[in-house]
Amino acid sequence: MKSSHFLVAALTASFLFSGNALAADTHTATAVRATSPEQSGGTFKYSTNRQIAAEQKNVYDTIIRYQNALNAGDTKTILNLFADESYSQWNDKLTADTTAERRQQYDDLFQREKFETDFAFDTIWINGDTAVVRTHHHVGSVVTNFKEQKTVIDLNREVFVMRKVNGQWKIFLYTFNTNPLQGEA
Repeated sequence: MKSSHFLVAALTASFLFSGNALAADTHTATAVRATSPEQSGGTFKYSTNRQIAAEQKNVYDTIIRYQNALNAGDTKTILNLFADESYSQWNDKLTADTTAERRQQYDDLFQREKFETDFAFDTIWINGDTAVVRTHHHVGSVVTNFKEQKTVIDLNREVFVMRKVNGQWKIFLYTFNTNPLQGEA
């Protein structure tokens, strides 16, 4: 399994630090409830290869299920979107590398906060059974802290590394960081 970790890391690094993506880099800052990643307000464009485009759509559908579960505070659905061997790495938190750790991570999060997040898709890159997805949050995405009864803008951008398992796209690695400008990739 170590070789697959290396492969995913190598693919992610080469993608993130090179210009070889299946997505365009033109910026559109229109916040829209998307029915496709091309309409999400990010820079993503479907591949002209129909087979890759079909897989990009399947990956998009998985990430939208994640987004909807995040907004609903639905830990169970989120956990089902992760591969058995997978990782979630959040700002200021230890890496969750088991389902039990992820369950605790999301349950704790949803007890504290409510999300109104709309992902803008910047990249859905496919290579065989591996996909890399980059998203950022639209202007207007917010998170409400229950204890403080305070709503603030949500300044995150995400990277999802996906793996196809038994014909379904699953999250292998989820990480995010805080973006200094909301609505920007």
